[in-house]
Amino acid sequence: MIKKVLFHINSLGKGGAERVVSVLADEMSAQGIEVLLATEWKAKDEYSVSEKVHRFHVGLKEEEESLSGAKKRSIREKRLRGLFIKEKPEVVFSFCRNANYRAILASRGTGVPVIYSVRSDPSVDYASQKQKILSSVLYKKAAGGVFQTTDARDYFPEEIRANSKIILNPVDKKYEKTLSPKERRKAIVAVGRFHDAKDHMTLIRGFERVMEKFPEYNLELYGDRSEDNTVFQVKEHVKAHKLGDRVLFMGNHDDLENCIADAALFVLSSKYEGMPNALMEAMVMGLPCIATDCPCGGPRTLIEDGENGLLTDVGDDELMGIAIDKMLSYPEEADRIGKNARRLAERVAPAAIAGEWLSSSDECIAGK
Repeated sequence: MIKKVLFHINSLGKGGAERVVSVLADEMSAQGIEVLLATEWKAKDEYSVSEKVHRFHVGLKEEEESLSGAKKRSIREKRLRGLFIKEKPEVVFSFCRNANYRAILASRGTGVPVIYSVRSDPSVDYASQKQKILSSVLYKKAAGGVFQTTDARDYFPEEIRANSKIILNPVDKKYEKTLSPKERRKAIVAVGRFHDAKDHMTLIRGFERVMEKFPEYNLELYGDRSEDNTVFQVKEHVKAHKLGDRVLFMGNHDDLENCIADAALFVLSSKYEGMPNALMEAMVMGLPCIATDCPCGGPRTLIEDGENGLLTDVGDDELMGIAIDKMLSYPEEADRIGKNARRLAERVAPAAIAGEWLSSSDECIAGK
């Protein structure tokens, strides 16, 4: 039985991987495991973790930010390595590409096993020749890896695939506790930062195809802007097409379980995803869901088309409109789909997923 673990990720800033780390860290600490969390920086807006979780800063000091890239990488690696040596965790769980590389390099000679985790679509994150080489060399040196989908795992060479596990994300218990509404309000909701990858435009154009048929329904977009200018493009389209009273920008919310649980429909329109937490949370709440069948297979892993959700093609606003029409035209069928979606809660309960991480780490370490 593992008694001491260390998580390593760049920060706990609002994002999918960061949310998973916060849930897993809290769950493992609640089970009596000593949990350490090493981050490179503290983001402006972060997920919180239990006071039982010991957090360490292993990033750069302000005066070191002007150093060369090589020197900064060396300092980060050295500080993380020092923490490994001092705290002697039984296993390190690293999340996301650069943190994975750093943890594996820092562990050399320490005897501390690292389980890395790939959180994004690898065909995007590992597309360059440089990343193909780095990941191939470094991931073979780890004790093992965790992937979210078979498609993501199968992107890598056989030697890496052989010592890896596929584990879904945990979903916070608060989403499972939401009650099914007596009546759903006339709102279609989407949750996700405004980024090109989320493809809000396909969703909006799909909604435009059915908005005359369903004049009482609005489209609510939850999320913040990202580093690109997608939000401005989306808002310009809404303005140009005079959709301002039907397409609503809701901003970011920490209590989405209270904001969207009674919506008529949830839609994920992404071009690509790792494992979409927003979709998982919506399904656990029992929302009827539509999702694009995007790489690297996250929605397809969660949804059996027509049973617990609907899948549609990436970037096809005509098919998106047809799917929305189908859900809104047949509310009893949508209700059945939502009830089936709620069954996902058992598979993704934090205790169950934490157990998979711990047991899989034992297997990977033993196999290595």
